[in-house]
Amino acid sequence: MASDRITPDAKQRNPITHEAHRRQTFYQIYLPLIIFGVLVILTIIWALLADDEAASTWSDISLIFMISLAMVAFVIVTVGLVFLAVYTRRLLKATPYFFFVVQRYTYLVEIRVKKASNIAAEPFLRLNSYIAGARALRRK
Repeated sequence: MASDRITPDAKQRNPITHEAHRRQTFYQIYLPLIIFGVLVILTIIWALLADDEAASTWSDISLIFMISLAMVAFVIVTVGLVFLAVYTRRLLKATPYFFFVVQRYTYLVEIRVKKASNIAAEPFLRLNSYIAGARALRRK
């Protein structure tokens, strides 16, 4: 009756490694998330309880952080685009000969495929032309 099963038998987990994995998961994933969440909540509470002068200062600081993150993203994208432009130019200078060789071989393949397809289609064309000729003679 074992062959009737669709799913294989469940493997038993090693309890020592499973417990170590659970411990690492807590310390590497859940604990940093909890600490970050508590810090965010404390910062929100502190910003709500602060006076107008401190709120203005914190809003300026947060604006600076948001602009700096946007600038970092802009710099990364700009460097990437410059890198692509420079190396695309170098690639285009180096590859015309190789593309010509590839184009020549693909043209040879095209010629051979057309020749082979014409040879394969010729018997069917002859048969259809004989049938068409016989029908034309029958009509007269």
